[in-house]
Amino acid sequence: MLRLGNIDYSNCYPIHGPVLDGDRPDWLDVVDGAPSDLNRRLATGELDIAPGSSIELARHAREYSALRGLCIGSAGPVESIILVSRLPLTGLDGRKVGLTTASATSRCLLRILLENRLGVTPAWTDFDQGRADPLRSDEGDFSAALFIGDVALQRERRPGEVYVDLGAEWTKWTGLPFVYALWLVTDRAVGRRETYDLHRLFLARRDAVSADAAALAEIAGARYGFPPSRLRSYWSRIRYDLDDHMLAGLRHFLHLAAEIGEAPPVEGIRLVP
Repeated sequence: MLRLGNIDYSNCYPIHGPVLDGDRPDWLDVVDGAPSDLNRRLATGELDIAPGSSIELARHAREYSALRGLCIGSAGPVESIILVSRLPLTGLDGRKVGLTTASATSRCLLRILLENRLGVTPAWTDFDQGRADPLRSDEGDFSAALFIGDVALQRERRPGEVYVDLGAEWTKWTGLPFVYALWLVTDRAVGRRETYDLHRLFLARRDAVSADAAALAEIAGARYGFPPSRLRSYWSRIRYDLDDHMLAGLRHFLHLAAEIGEAPPVEGIRLVP
């Protein structure tokens, strides 16, 4: 049995849709979770493959490979990785800023954008975005908070709040796309026939996302609580193809992550053929 992790957000559905709502192979088991939960399950051996946070590839470079040609990324705004702030970014130095525990890569990206790019070092504080919104509470005195995934997409905007799309800020700063997640593969799954078959299925889904977006959005809209038109617009922002340009953005991010101590330096990225 091959154990696949599924990010329980709408951005994963265009690739995973067939195994969630279609004909699931009898050799495949699917486990839902937030990105941070799937990261933990991969590391503890509970999963064989999962769309894991890209920073996890650096933190487990000796244990993980990535499925060639697949990612969840953007070349500009992504809409689902958002810093909501009550102050301009330059005013966040020393102020309390919430980091959602649902993410690993986005937390690191925000640190790089504020600390490296702007020289701003907030008082970072974890919060669970599934349970609380620190900017809508009288407790905690948060000046800003990072939200990801469908929570970020659904969050109602209010006057006085500044919304910063981290994908847009990264590309504006570096000129490169950003890779939020890769389909990480543990060493025990590399070379298995089931891994090869699943890889082929996902590559076919990647190539059909644009053509199938309308039909997929009808199904996913009911599953995740979005109007189909909203999902089609959102998916048009996402890059699922891990090409050379996306790899360049990934390598640059991992280099900067190593500089701030978020992960060890990475000598090479292993890709499953």
